[in-house]
Amino acid sequence: MLALTIAGAVWPAVPPMAPAVLAWVALAVLWAGVGRRQQVQVLAFIAAGLGAFLWGVSHGAPLRVDSLLGQNQPILSMLASITLLRLLNRPPRVGDAELPRGLGAYLQSMLGVHAFGSVINISAVIIMSDRLARVRPLGFDQAQLFSRAFSTVAFYSPFIGGVALALSYTPGSSPVVMMLFGAPLAAAACLWLYWHARSGRAGDIESFRGYPLQPADLKIPLTLGAGVLVAAAALPGYSVLALITMVTPALVLAVLLKRRGPGGLRPALAEYVETRAPQMGGELALFLGAGVLAAGVVAAAAGAGGWLLFARLDAFHASLLVLAFVVTSLACIHPAVLVGVTVALLETVELDPTLLATTFAMGWGLGCVVNPLSGVNVVLATRYGANNWRIARSNVAFSAALYVVAVGLLYLYEHTRL
Repeated sequence: MLALTIAGAVWPAVPPMAPAVLAWVALAVLWAGVGRRQQVQVLAFIAAGLGAFLWGVSHGAPLRVDSLLGQNQPILSMLASITLLRLLNRPPRVGDAELPRGLGAYLQSMLGVHAFGSVINISAVIIMSDRLARVRPLGFDQAQLFSRAFSTVAFYSPFIGGVALALSYTPGSSPVVMMLFGAPLAAAACLWLYWHARSGRAGDIESFRGYPLQPADLKIPLTLGAGVLVAAAALPGYSVLALITMVTPALVLAVLLKRRGPGGLRPALAEYVETRAPQMGGELALFLGAGVLAAGVVAAAAGAGGWLLFARLDAFHASLLVLAFVVTSLACIHPAVLVGVTVALLETVELDPTLLATTFAMGWGLGCVVNPLSGVNVVLATRYGANNWRIARSNVAFSAALYVVAVGLLYLYEHTRL
């Protein structure tokens, strides 16, 4: 899927449906490893989407099989590309520094998972959690911090699936402007976490064990970010999503050649194929199922003759949309579903695509942190034994506080665009 996506971006002869078909083949192969609860949820998405799609087609909507099967496949290729970065993880060494403790360790962990996560996605949570879990099982306070610090990256980083999805669904939106309004919300989240720890609300902060962040650890994320920015300037015809998908494998290949030489490429590729990529079963299921549901809603809306969610999208309605993300996430509905449904219902509305993309990014971050079945909370539960339901419940106040800031930023955006 990943290889054909990259080939198709530079070679029009590649059939556009080929990567989508392979995405569904991959899901079929990995289906048994998807959690039972998520299997039920995804099957419900597919059933509802197919029903809505058939109803819409029978009432005059166009038959778009490519949309039904491949709605979110470019996002999955980007995530598969980002997963390659885990091949660059440094293995544990004898004599590794002891884990730092206290408020400084808390802040290092917060900034570390945020900085890494803004580029290498959820791999950052896994890298840091693996390091902490080598000493003792991951504690609730550590898992809670990682859930919060990572989720807030979705407010602005194009390397996160939610932001990539928002940009792909809003043609003409400005990634730079979206980041300018999402970054302050992420900064507010970090300040809230600092206050939370400093005021004693994060438990015994003096005994908190954190990740030993080193300046050298930031070289790969910064290099990748710079590479994507340079590629965006040199190749304006490509979306940020496509550039991330193409630049990441090139960076990983270059670093592996430098570290291991040509002989080290084969075992690294084998590790990716046999271990890393198969861990994407949950993401494949979620995004493909949500894509079917979104395509169904698009067809149903077309067949219904132009029913609209809003007459126009302004800061007030954008604030309601963000709130809808939080509420539906509390009901365990993933934000990816709401993105697809909202786009379908707003398809004929004249709106500012950047405002819609910013709304999606804010809603994604605020929703994922309180959703027990979001990617980060599920990873913390399945790999490290954390209680994802307890983490999600404990994050409600965090999400509510940031929602107020998000609303203010949406109104500021509207004011500056007038």
